[in-house]
Amino acid sequence: MTLQSSVTASVESDRVVFEYTVENVGDSPEDVQLRSALTADFAVLEDGEEVWRASDGQMFAQMMQTETIDAGDGETFPGEWDDPEPGDYTVVAELNATGDTAEARTDFSV
Repeated sequence: MTLQSSVTASVESDRVVFEYTVENVGDSPEDVQLRSALTADFAVLEDGEEVWRASDGQMFAQMMQTETIDAGDGETFPGEWDDPEPGDYTVVAELNATGDTAEARTDFSV
C-alpha cells in the first residue's frame, strides 16, 4: 500500500482538535476497504495507557464500503476531545480499514 498518514493536535481552551490525513504517495489509485461508518478513530495515550478513544460509547452502521484515494490525493478525517485534563499525551489515529492501515501518532500537551 502506498498510503502515508499524519495527525495534528491543536489545543484550544476547552478541547483538542485532531486532523488525520491519509495521502496516496503512489502512482496509481488505492482502494481502502472501510469496515463500518466509522472511517477513522483517535485514541489518546498517557504514559502508554489509553485514556480516551473517540469511538468509545458510540455505535456505527456496520457496512463495508470502499473509498478510492487517487494517486497524489489525500483524505482528511477530523476529530476532537472535549474537556481534557492537563497533561502530556500522544494521539494515535488510524483508519478503520481491513488489511494494511495507515497509522499516525503525535505528542501534545494540554
